[in-house]
Amino acid sequence: MKYLLDTHSLIWFLENNPKLSHPAKSIIEDLENEIFVSNASWLEISIKVTLGKLILPSSLSDIMSRSASIQIRSIGILESHIIAYQDLHFFDEHRDPFDRIIIVTAVVENFSIITSDPKFKLYQDNVALVW
Repeated sequence: MKYLLDTHSLIWFLENNPKLSHPAKSIIEDLENEIFVSNASWLEISIKVTLGKLILPSSLSDIMSRSASIQIRSIGILESHIIAYQDLHFFDEHRDPFDRIIIVTAVVENFSIITSDPKFKLYQDNVALVW
């Protein structure tokens, strides 16, 4: 199976944070699964670090390298994602642009999303969610 990590899921996994659900952790650790993170998540992390809203235990570059070394693969924002973005119905109560890119990436690539964000449930008709 192919999964896309929401930003907080990635951070919690890398920090070994107990907030990450056991099923989510098991999925990420299962080498039979393909785990992806959107470059939008990396950008979101970079912005939050720059604004002082997030403190990382090491540099973003080191964290990205560590993620790659444990088979978490980055996926860029592709032209197909950008085109699909305008066609996907988004909800007014969910305006987070990073979440929206994660959702549309999962829809186009047929990934399930690993997230605890309740706003993602608005898109359950379009994408499978795991927590």
